[in-house]
Amino acid sequence: MAEQNMNTHPDRESGVFIEKNDKGIDRIAGVISTAKTYIATLHGGDPMLSLEDRASRALEKFLDTLETLCPDEETGSDRLRWTAAAYQSMRDFFEALCAADRAEPGSIPVAVLARAGAETIRWGLVNRHAPDTRLWAWLGDLFTSDYSEAVQQVRGESEAVAREYLRAIAYHAAVLDQQTLKAGFAVARLIVRLLPDLFMVREHVEGALYGVDVAQRGIPVRLAKSASFTGWWFVTAEAVDKLSEIHNSLTLGRTPDGLEHVDAKELYAAVTHLRRQWSFNPPLRRHRRYPLNARLCVVRGYEQAMNLLDDDSTEAIAVGMGTWHITDMSLGGVGAITPRSIKVNVPTAGDLVAFCPEEGTQWHIGVVRRLRTTKSHVEIGIATLSVSPELARVDDGHRQRELCVCDPVRRGGAIRLVAPAGTLENDDPIFAMGKNAVVHKLRPVGDALKGKSFDLRIYHVS
Repeated sequence: MAEQNMNTHPDRESGVFIEKNDKGIDRIAGVISTAKTYIATLHGGDPMLSLEDRASRALEKFLDTLETLCPDEETGSDRLRWTAAAYQSMRDFFEALCAADRAEPGSIPVAVLARAGAETIRWGLVNRHAPDTRLWAWLGDLFTSDYSEAVQQVRGESEAVAREYLRAIAYHAAVLDQQTLKAGFAVARLIVRLLPDLFMVREHVEGALYGVDVAQRGIPVRLAKSASFTGWWFVTAEAVDKLSEIHNSLTLGRTPDGLEHVDAKELYAAVTHLRRQWSFNPPLRRHRRYPLNARLCVVRGYEQAMNLLDDDSTEAIAVGMGTWHITDMSLGGVGAITPRSIKVNVPTAGDLVAFCPEEGTQWHIGVVRRLRTTKSHVEIGIATLSVSPELARVDDGHRQRELCVCDPVRRGGAIRLVAPAGTLENDDPIFAMGKNAVVHKLRPVGDALKGKSFDLRIYHVS
């Protein structure tokens, strides 16, 4: 039976065999198999090649194969399983390189080890893990061993270890955990192109976005405009200028050299994303965060959230004693943490959620913007859509349904509607019944924003 439904397709250069059945490529098995094969080449590869050459080639081919095996269609559960396999495989490869170098000291160039470390940091970010303090410290030690206190600036154009350290910081500053897998690969390709334009300096530079205290923990920290900081300053100004050039070329229908093999749509999204994150005025929090020690109930999914809004307020009090603990709260959202457990239904980035603090009497709705995991805990950051959402009867001329209204319905104002995915695509006016049975005409403003299980659109009320 297996022979009828299964066949194999070899990677001609590596000898990796990727299983394929009637449902398509088993991409997770392919990732694991690829890592094992390339790790094996470190010990028993082509005898005509030195360990240095085998290590460098195996690393590049492994990274290329990961991109080939990236899922074409991404769902929350698929992403979780695939990124977990990719991250663990990258760690295994990195540890195998370090072990080979310990067995034959100096046989693998420091730049290759640093590159593997930077890529392991990248896949930890994609897998939405908290930064690995030991890995950052190790990479920082490599960096400081090559650059004395007398060095005041390093760039990513020639110096090998500095280039890889800058690559790791660029990954950290690219907010990869909030990108789709395909977009993440496009961002990584862009960063390769931008490395010569990235640099770090020891003195304050206006517009520097991140600071790195290599001597301490080495994990980059986001800097406020007025921040006083001692350490290295990560500067992206020249890279942003290059991004603007690439953006203009793409707008004119021209693909820059070296990026021809990146999907045009994903490349454009990646350029737009990095320009926004690395510009002189990057996205900033609009509201101050306040620490808070209280429990939080989080319910994921559009239908589940709407069912809660349909209940009376006392239900929020009963359910509000949740398994999450609030770490900070602001007018714009809430951060929370919970121990890792198979019993906790953890939302993923982009999920619509309803949430209610303990002692609360009102469910809020929001979107998960940040998700990070450690060995013991899961952290989430929720951006609030509404602190007083309500269900309202809405008629599009074909059917009547109850949709979520994020704002008070007032004539002449604007409201945001949240609805099941695909519901708010029509550009025709719709009608909503407000309080006191008053019917309001709603005209769409702009396009609908697409979420995982929902649409969000702004309407003018008349």
